[in-house]
Amino acid sequence: MAIEMTGISKSYGAVKAIEGVDFTVEPGEIVGLVGDNGAGKSTLIKCLSGVLQPDEGEIVVDGQRRQFRTPNEARAAGIETLYQDLALSDGLNVAMNVFLGREVTTRGGWLKFREMHEHASRIINRFSIREVETTTYVKNISGGQRQVVALARTLGFGSRYVILDEPTSALSPAAADEVIEVVRNLREEGFGVVMITHNVPHAFETTDRIVVMHLGEIAGERVTREATHQEIVSLVMGAQRIADESPPPADRS
Repeated sequence: MAIEMTGISKSYGAVKAIEGVDFTVEPGEIVGLVGDNGAGKSTLIKCLSGVLQPDEGEIVVDGQRRQFRTPNEARAAGIETLYQDLALSDGLNVAMNVFLGREVTTRGGWLKFREMHEHASRIINRFSIREVETTTYVKNISGGQRQVVALARTLGFGSRYVILDEPTSALSPAAADEVIEVVRNLREEGFGVVMITHNVPHAFETTDRIVVMHLGEIAGERVTREATHQEIVSLVMGAQRIADESPPPADRS
């Protein structure tokens, strides 16, 4: 049981965005995907989430080879992606945002408001450290709560793997801590989580493994508890990889 991406390559015209990338995530683990802008993180994740189709390589989900042509096909395989913009509607309450596009109705087409509120509340309370009232309009909740609502929308419909695009970006320290705790709770519930982030301290605080991309390739992968901040920063900048690949100095004795 895992997502396994092998030899993934994708070009935009003559420009190689990613080349020969291997990437895995297992249920019950958080993998940090780290790298500067242009490193290839977004392209890799778009290939996994069905937004793009790789030119080369293989994607296997829980033992089955997959070729995702659309995001809906990735969702059907249990992969949900939460992008940075969250795509929430400020003019709707929390419950209606959770069920946006998946509204529960009667045979006659009437919305089942009570059922949606109860289900949204169960999802949020399952993962969140702080209760969010489902009747509150999204425009009136905090940045951390907005992330929780967006997460609830991805979690309540059969997903097993969750991709989070910069989930702590532009949040206050308190809101970021709230989101980090929710992400940890996802791991405890058995979800496989990919956390795309520029924030190396947050990666160390949250993840089990850190995978660093640089110039469209994997620069390195480390078990988080065995790595150092400086090591990861060096990989992000390409310095550590250059040092690893450099030949040893000639023996002049």
